[in-house]
Amino acid sequence: MKVMKFGGTSVGKPQRMKEVAKLITADAESKIVVLSALSGTTNALIEISNSLAAGDRNAAKQQIDALEQHYQNFVQELLSKDAAIAKAKLVLAEHFEFLTIILKISFSEALNKDILAQGELLSTKLFCLYLEEQILIMCC
Repeated sequence: MKVMKFGGTSVGKPQRMKEVAKLITADAESKIVVLSALSGTTNALIEISNSLAAGDRNAAKQQIDALEQHYQNFVQELLSKDAAIAKAKLVLAEHFEFLTIILKISFSEALNKDILAQGELLSTKLFCLYLEEQILIMCC
């Protein structure tokens, strides 16, 4: 079994994520695939955390909104089927709702770790949706 790790640049644009999908599905060998957050996401999440730590909830909200828009655009380029796009929008809603909720609670180091984890969670879920969409396209 192979373990394959892809950094943020490798999955930072929809076309790059599609290339990773081709690479990992090129043969039948079992693989464990590990993805970093999309390029720029970790830095954006750090900025959100820093704004929250400084008590600047307005700046954090603007940063969250900008990051969400980036992901909305990413999904539109990554996926082509309405069903997959709808699932992706639910994923985004879940994660950005979490980021919006944190605007209302006290900042802590534990919360900081939860904020930073969102990048890898998002990239992995969107990648899975892309793979699912490709399987459906090939089967139908």
